Formats: sequence, C-alpha cells, structure tokens
Amino acid sequence: MGSYENEIDVLERELDGVLAVFDGLSGDDWTMQTKLMPLDEGAPHWTVFELAGHFDISIGLTSMLIDSPSDGQVGRDRVSFFIFPRSEVAPVVYDYAYTMVEGKTPADMPGVLRESFSKAVAGSRANPSSLVGSGYYALMELGEFAPSRIVEAVVHGFDLTDALGRETIATADGIAFSAALMDELLRRRTVGGRPSDLSDDLAWVRAASGRAAHDDPRLPLIG
Repeated sequence: MGSYENEIDVLERELDGVLAVFDGLSGDDWTMQTKLMPLDEGAPHWTVFELAGHFDISIGLTSMLIDSPSDGQVGRDRVSFFIFPRSEVAPVVYDYAYTMVEGKTPADMPGVLRESFSKAVAGSRANPSSLVGSGYYALMELGEFAPSRIVEAVVHGFDLTDALGRETIATADGIAFSAALMDELLRRRTVGGRPSDLSDDLAWVRAASGRAAHDDPRLPLIG
C-alpha cells in the first residue's frame, strides 16, 4: 500500500490528530458516550474516557511487539489481524479499556496517550520492518503490525468525533489506507467488491467498520 516509512508517517499524522482532540477536551467532554455498541447490549457504552484507554492499549501494542522480538513463524499480516471471532475478542477488548484507565483521571490521559503514541512511532522508525514480535493474536512483522494501527486510529477517531458531535479528523491518506485494507479484508472474508453506493472512501470505511449503517449483509467487517 506504500513504503513502510510513508505508512509510519501516515500513522503519526493520524495519531497527532487524535491527540489534538484529547488535548482540547473539557471536563464534560470526557463523559460523553461513544456510539460503539458493546457485544453485550446490556453493558454501558464506553465514554470518551474509556475510549482513551482503548487508544492507549491498541497503539501501545506496537511497542509491546518491538519489546518482544522472536524468531518464530509469522502468523498474521495487516489484513488478517482484523479477522477474528468477535464473540471471543470483543468482550476482552471492551474490558481492557476500563483496565487501562483504572487509577487515572481524564486529566492524566492526554499525557498517557502522548507517551504511548510517541513511543510507538519512534520505535517503529528505529526498528526494521522485518522485526517479528507479538501481534496479539499471533506473531507479526513490525512492517505489517504498525501500519495496521492506521486503521485503529482512523476508526476509533470516528468514535471520538462522533461522541463529541464533530467532523472527522481522519486524514485523506489515513482514509485511503483504511479503505484499501477494508477492500482486501472484504475479499478475504467473503466476496470482494464494495457496494456500489460506497465508492467514496470515507463512506466505505465508516460502513465497513460499523460506524455507519448499511444494508449489505457482508457488513460490517469489523466492529
């Protein structure tokens, strides 16, 4: 989809945009509920505070990979990372967000995210893309895992701005990267070819990620 160096540049820009929003939040903003539906419909929606906790772990996994080098067999790439049984994974991811903010306050989170984001980007630039480490589900190359964080930043950036009633902060490059990955994810999971009314990349990524309703039974691809 592009050179590894360019992809890390895109990731950094996406994360800078996310951090700028968190930096400017008021006290009430942190309590706004996201629109992301938990697997257990009886569970409360994440607030912006818990969403910050999810950003911390989802981007921080990059540094965990770098810190756990392995000579084992790679098991996933940037696309297959997003193929998983939601019924098993979603509850764990949901709870992790609460774990990551435990003992913290909203005032702490911009600093926490700044450290987590900067460490992930700097570590990705300082290490070869061929570095293999833990990619959560399986071993992955850094050159596959770190770019997958672009999708995390774009999609959860939607969650952030949707909760606040703001326009998206995703960059054109971040949206284009995410759209191409979703195209390939659709091909691998079912039948390729996005719906004809989703030729616009932003609309496609929102629908494919479940951030906008669509009647195509293949969607959403991730939740």
